Amino acid sequence: MDLEDCEAFYQEEIVQEMRADGLDPDHETPTYAWLSNHYRGFIAHLSRNFDLSPGDFYAEIGVPPNDDEDNSPFAFVDDQETRQALESYLRELRNRQGRAESTVATRCSVLRRYVETYQQVNDTDDLLSPLQSERGSSEEKARVADTFDVLRRLDETLNTHASRRKYVQEVRQFYQHRVDFGKADYDPTTRLERRFGWDSAPNWDNPALEADQIQTLYQTAETPADRLLIVGVCGWGLRPSEVCALHTRQLTLTPDEDDPEGPDPYIDFDENERKNGPGTVALLVGVEELELRIDDLHDEFGDDWNGYLLPSSSSKSGHISTETARRHFRDLAEEAGVAVDGTAPTPKMGRRYWYTAYGAAVKRVAERFEGIAEEQGSKSAEVVLDNYLSKPERRRHRRDEMRDDLVGLFDS
Repeated sequence: MDLEDCEAFYQEEIVQEMRADGLDPDHETPTYAWLSNHYRGFIAHLSRNFDLSPGDFYAEIGVPPNDDEDNSPFAFVDDQETRQALESYLRELRNRQGRAESTVATRCSVLRRYVETYQQVNDTDDLLSPLQSERGSSEEKARVADTFDVLRRLDETLNTHASRRKYVQEVRQFYQHRVDFGKADYDPTTRLERRFGWDSAPNWDNPALEADQIQTLYQTAETPADRLLIVGVCGWGLRPSEVCALHTRQLTLTPDEDDPEGPDPYIDFDENERKNGPGTVALLVGVEELELRIDDLHDEFGDDWNGYLLPSSSSKSGHISTETARRHFRDLAEEAGVAVDGTAPTPKMGRRYWYTAYGAAVKRVAERFEGIAEEQGSKSAEVVLDNYLSKPERRRHRRDEMRDDLVGLFDS
């Protein structure tokens, strides 16, 4: 099926099934869980052939019809007080607490999924009324537990001990916000981890790719897009989502002599785009590949190119999705015979290599200044670095050390 066929299938088949299940296709789209239970093959077809998630597909064909009337991420919530509380909570995260957009978006996505599932499991989306008195707290805690029981079975991202704990913590932030400001008498997620056996400390031993494995991946990659993906996560330390959304407007490939970032080419992120990361990232390797990629895209698309380095004509965002990047990375690893603990690695493992190498580089720089620290009577080399070197000088030393680790990783 092409996209028109998919739209016809949605209108003629899926809509009718929704109505039979008591859903309202005129005002809502099916949840991922519902669609997966009824039309798993359709989800796979959208992803495989058009790089579209179900949500991207709904936006592409403009459903539900009345969706434009309300752009709230919680427009599906019938209980108005609950909906207003959720929207107010996200506004406070964004405007008062100054959280990064990526943080707000993650919290919004988790809460949407949680409320949708709570609604399906408990036949209501009123999250607030049961919190007004602890008299019925045991019943509400049971409803919340039932919701998480369904979530852990349906959501493929909740497949590890750590991810489940993290999901509970994201939802708990909303409930705790209500308690903190006197809007609720208790938090129904209290001791939820113990109820599910998730209360022990998770194993945070996060494996990383080794240098020789990265070399093998890069040498196996045959397309400029795949090579850019490998360089982006392993050589620049970017998140997979950041590589997918990389745009030419973010690139400074020939800095001015007086550029405060120094002489190295770099990526410039909007201050609200990155959480837990610097606003600029130096391109110590891969610049030649990057320039070739830009030339190829200019040749292929001409003036129609949207500027994304990993563009997608079928995606509403204009670039490939993170899921597509993970799939490419996994397929490339399988082709190259690269595995970590017996399984195909993820892009995150390549990013961990970068951070491991960066930490080692910082340590080596400090060790070089230990002699000077002793002469100055300083307690540590870090004191010398902080007090006697300017920020640009410290950055240059770190980058020089880091460059030594990266050179040679991305040779064909």
